[in-house]
Formats: sequence, structure tokens, C-alpha cells
Amino acid sequence: MKIRKFQEKDSKQVINLIVNSLFDIFKVKPLKYELDSGLFGKGGVLYVAENKGEIVGSAGIRKYFGDIAKIKSMYINKKYRGSGLSQKLFNRLEFFARNFGYKKIILSTTPQMKAAIKFYEKNGFQKYKFNKSKNMLFF
Repeated sequence: MKIRKFQEKDSKQVINLIVNSLFDIFKVKPLKYELDSGLFGKGGVLYVAENKGEIVGSAGIRKYFGDIAKIKSMYINKKYRGSGLSQKLFNRLEFFARNFGYKKIILSTTPQMKAAIKFYEKNGFQKYKFNKSKNMLFF
């Protein structure tokens, strides 16, 4: 297993990873999903986990505001969930954030992503807001 920075050639596999992960949870595939890798430009990074040429995980972080970063696009192929891969990707994000000078990391997810919520709480994140109309939890 290799964790490395995203390259444009990874786009199709990362999109498939995200769409399939969302389907596993919501049982609906989005009509169209576009990966805006430009969001991770200066002040951010998107990592992928690759196993034998297959992208099996993704995790990104980008500048949100000032010295605050936001985690985005953290998805793991269901065959690799519970393997420690999420923690490895998160550790990379945290290391990047610390070295870039961020003082705080935030994120959002949906209440349906129970394993993700448990993972984020285990890593010290605390829920601070729920937007019912958007079905979003903020940490």
C-alpha cells in the first residue's frame, strides 16, 4: 500500500471511489460527480492510497480561512475499512496541516456516516453544529 499525492491521472479512480462510497451509505448514485482537485492548491493537498494500481482511499485538506484548514474528500474503499488506512491518511493530513502552520482543522459530514463520525471523534474532533436542512454535521 502506498500513500502519495493525487495526480490528475487519478481523477477517474478517485471519482469512482467517492461515488461507490456514497452509494454504500445512501444507496443512491449521484447523477454526476466532479472532482475539483483545484480546491487543494496552495495551502492544501489531496492524498490517495494506492494498492497494486488501484486507488482505495483518498483524503484531502485545504485552507478554509486564516490558519484554519478543512478536511475534504476522505473516502475509503469498503474492502479497506477497518484496516487502519483511514488513520494513516488522517495522520498525513494532520502532518501537512501542522507543517503548513494551520492551528485548527474543521470538517463536515452527514449523520449517516456513522463510522466516519466515530473515527473523527476518536481523533479528537467535537461536533459543534448540525444543519438539518443540509443534513450536515460540523466538527
